[in-house]
Amino acid sequence: MRAGLHVLQYLRNEPALGIFLNNSPTFDLLAYCDADWASCSHTRKSVSGFVIFLGNSLISWKSKKQATVSLSSAEAEYRSLRRLTAELSWLSRLLSELGLTSITPIPVKCDNLAAIYIAKNPVFHERTKHIELDCHFVRQKLMEGLLSLSYTPTQQQLADICTKPLTGIQHHSILSKLGVFAPSNLRGGVNIAISHSRPRNANAQQNSKCTAEQFQLLIMGSTKSSG
Repeated sequence: MRAGLHVLQYLRNEPALGIFLNNSPTFDLLAYCDADWASCSHTRKSVSGFVIFLGNSLISWKSKKQATVSLSSAEAEYRSLRRLTAELSWLSRLLSELGLTSITPIPVKCDNLAAIYIAKNPVFHERTKHIELDCHFVRQKLMEGLLSLSYTPTQQQLADICTKPLTGIQHHSILSKLGVFAPSNLRGGVNIAISHSRPRNANAQQNSKCTAEQFQLLIMGSTKSSG
């Protein structure tokens, strides 16, 4: 009950937040993957979360409680990585059908070194047998060149917002990096700079200006397409 009231209060205070879709000419995919181990106080199940960017625009995200109890933080992270891998596999096929073929390997940022080592290690150990199917799936896609795994510090993990409660400063910092803004912040035209985006020239920065009305049209179009 308390959690529900907290969500409603947040929605009341931030009713106009929306995703800014910029005009970046690149179509590169970038993904962040995270998990909060044993976060549910009743079942001790973990929460998986990921975010995916196309160019510099957020296009996919997910936060979901895992179906089974994970015995370690590495296992929880690996199950989250398997969900992300399945999403990236579908997205790569979709983009390939649309004519975008040079998008792999897709960089995947993970803040758990143990999960990365399990994915890259061809030998199954006793402690990983219970997640062998997840290991086979992720490793197969890794060997096929669908994705490339790399470590990112927890402070730079954008998927944290999908898995755990954050302080107000951390929450709004990640929102800005995800490209989530209120229309009032765009009134009159402002330059939107996302931390992971590549440097652009002055003309590209000038083209990234967006009025509040244009922003609302973008969000309305995104909402209709997702429905």
